[in-house]
Amino acid sequence: MSITLGNQRRFLVLATLAMFVTAIPSAVSQTFDQTCSTPSFPSQTATAIDSSCGISGSGTGAEGKQNMAKNNFCANGAPEPISIAQLSKYQTTVQNKKSINFGDENTATREKGPTTNRAPLQSIGEGKLVVLQGLVLKARQEGGESVNCGKAVPNKPEFHDIHISVVADAATKDECAGVVVEMSPHHRPGSWNIQNMQKVADSGLPVRVTGHLFFDSSHVPCENGQGVRSNPKRVSLWEVHPIYQFELCTADCGGTGNWVSLDQWAKTQ
Repeated sequence: MSITLGNQRRFLVLATLAMFVTAIPSAVSQTFDQTCSTPSFPSQTATAIDSSCGISGSGTGAEGKQNMAKNNFCANGAPEPISIAQLSKYQTTVQNKKSINFGDENTATREKGPTTNRAPLQSIGEGKLVVLQGLVLKARQEGGESVNCGKAVPNKPEFHDIHISVVADAATKDECAGVVVEMSPHHRPGSWNIQNMQKVADSGLPVRVTGHLFFDSSHVPCENGQGVRSNPKRVSLWEVHPIYQFELCTADCGGTGNWVSLDQWAKTQ
C-alpha cells in the first residue's frame, strides 16, 4: 500500500513539473524565422537574440500578430517614398475607420489595441516597403518589450529596439510633429547602436530610412501637439519598423545627395 501511495506521489510531482515546464514561455528556444526566403536583414550576421526569440516575441493572440508585423523583414519591391505628412494622413484614415481598434488602456473613443484584425491596416499600407527622409531629432535605447521576448532574454541593449524620432526639417524641435522609426535587435549591425544614433542626431545630417511600414496599434498619437499620458510622442502611429537600411547624406543634400550607410559614416566619427 505504501509503495502505491509513493508512486502516486511521484506521479503527481512529475505531472506538476510537466505542467510547470509547459507553462514556461518558449521564447528562449525559438529561432527568428521569416516568411520569405530572402529577408532584407540589415546584416546577414545573426545576433544573439536571433537564436532565442521568435518572430512573435513573447506575445500571443493580437499582440503576437502585431509582434510579427514589427518583425517583418520580408517587404519587397521598389521602396515607395513616403513623407511625415503622408503618414499623418494615414493616421487620419485609421481614426475615421472606427472598426480599427487602437490605443492604450485609457482610450475611451474605441476599443484599445492591439488591433485584432490587421487586414484593414494592410489595405491602407501596412506591409509595404517604404523609404522616409528627414532628420533624427532624438534616439532612445528601449528596454524589454514583448516583441523582443521581454524578460525571457537578457536585459541588455543588444536585445532591445532603438527608438528614433524623425522630423521633417531642422526647424522642427517637437517630437509630436515627427514619426517613429525602429531599429530591431534582430540581425542588427554593430554600428547600429545608441551611441552612433545620438551622434547622428547631433550631426543634423539628413537621413534616409528604408524598411517595413507598420501601424503601432498599442498607443495613441499626440493630441493638439501634446503627448498623451506615457505614450511615445509622434504625430502618427505609422512607423518604419523594422528598419532595413539606414543612410545619411553627407553632401549635395539639396540635389541627388551623397548617401552613405550608417556603418560607413560611423567609421569616420
